Amino acid sequence: MRISVIIPCFDSAAWLPATLHSVLAQTLPPSDVELVLVDDGSRDATPQLLRQVVAEHPERAIRCVFQQNAGVAAARNRGISLARGRYILPLDADDLLAPTMLEACAAVLDSAPEVDLVYTDREEFGDVQATWSAGRFELAHLKYFNQLSACSLYRRTLWERVGGYRLNVDGFDDWDLWIAAAARGMRARHLPQALFQHRKRGDSQLRQLLPRYEALFARVILNNREVYAAHEVEAAQRCVDGGEVAPFLRSARFVFMGHFHGRFARPALAEVPPCAT
Repeated sequence: MRISVIIPCFDSAAWLPATLHSVLAQTLPPSDVELVLVDDGSRDATPQLLRQVVAEHPERAIRCVFQQNAGVAAARNRGISLARGRYILPLDADDLLAPTMLEACAAVLDSAPEVDLVYTDREEFGDVQATWSAGRFELAHLKYFNQLSACSLYRRTLWERVGGYRLNVDGFDDWDLWIAAAARGMRARHLPQALFQHRKRGDSQLRQLLPRYEALFARVILNNREVYAAHEVEAAQRCVDGGEVAPFLRSARFVFMGHFHGRFARPALAEVPPCAT
């Protein structure tokens, strides 16, 4: 198996059909792609929908896993642990792929064995209509601001070398994974095409995490303390232990909020700058 698409699902029935259609409609041969759907304790019709998808597509490699609610990071790890593909694509249950996303990204990994990760630009839809240009996969920039989307294609060996998504930064677990990968010398390539479509909605998990940004960033620092200055690690520890927020943690939150609320976005199809760092 070439590619495993991992989709954690939690109360996702309203959006999941469109997401699954975008994966099933990829230009790669169906034999190259498997779906691993991890229901993370949904309370709506998501479990029934997952079983229906399997029944309606017996010709496709689709695996469903059901677990008690444990968070996105745990669901991603569970799905990847069961996946058969040598390349992994995490995809949230309300986002979409352009038809050529998997083909374009896999071609890079196939032809460039020195590359561990391929990431693209993204199109925002839903509450916001815009196109975002990804930043640079360089540790000096990445460790202060996430430069790429969670939905990026990487070799399974990247996940194995890092040790998977860390559960103590659930919601920022993708950023944490990228930092850990860069710290270990892994390489990435940027495809400057908006092949990933990210749904912006008011009740998204990321919006709910904004009030805890500083604490989560502090845990990211402590998870990857070897790449930060000693005073940054000490400040992160004080934040986690006693809630003391250092100025650099607070300013990082303001940069993130500007990015999240669209301050650095341009209308769709316009030329866009790299993500702010």
